[in-house]
Amino acid sequence: MRNIIIVGAGRFGREICCWLEQMLDPATIRIKGFLDDTRAVAPCLNDEYQYPLLGAIDAYAPGAGDAFVIAIAEPADKLRIAAALQAKGAVFFTLIHPSAVLARTTTVGQGNIICPFAMLSADSVTGDFVTINSYSGIGHDAVIGDGTTLSSHVDITGGVIVEAGVFFGSGAVVLPQLRIGSGARIGAGAIVMRPVDAGSTVYAMPAKKL
Repeated sequence: MRNIIIVGAGRFGREICCWLEQMLDPATIRIKGFLDDTRAVAPCLNDEYQYPLLGAIDAYAPGAGDAFVIAIAEPADKLRIAAALQAKGAVFFTLIHPSAVLARTTTVGQGNIICPFAMLSADSVTGDFVTINSYSGIGHDAVIGDGTTLSSHVDITGGVIVEAGVFFGSGAVVLPQLRIGSGARIGAGAIVMRPVDAGSTVYAMPAKKL
């Protein structure tokens, strides 16, 4: 039996739980529970989510058969938690919703979350712990760095290079062949028409630096 542990018991964690319930064969894979640093150990999250709160993230020791899904949107937190779990020998589950469309030549890293109706086109590459939210698309030959989060309805067009730990707000668009530097933040609805420096925040149409 494989045990899925959802890291993060907030709103996104509840979404992940619902999708896993739809996807998993309970004879071979089960949801073991949630880890969260802000909630005490409890028999279940609430009446609608009858899975236990297993305790704090740092306090949990991975067991045989455990696989982790990091349901956290903030890239820096996601990468920090992933590194801490990896240091304990954790194994990560890659969640690809059945409604997502992936080209046969796309490459997907470990611990990715690819949400309903997302699309990854030909020869695209996603690193580890990338979150691609519902209705977002990755164009052909685009590369998405570790820990990056795409909110809903984000359009990463062909040949774009996104470095590690970037956050995209809902509805953001990046035009072809651009590079987005590590740790950048792209505001909701922004249209990125030129390269973005590492650590920068850009917003508006066309995107400008905050």
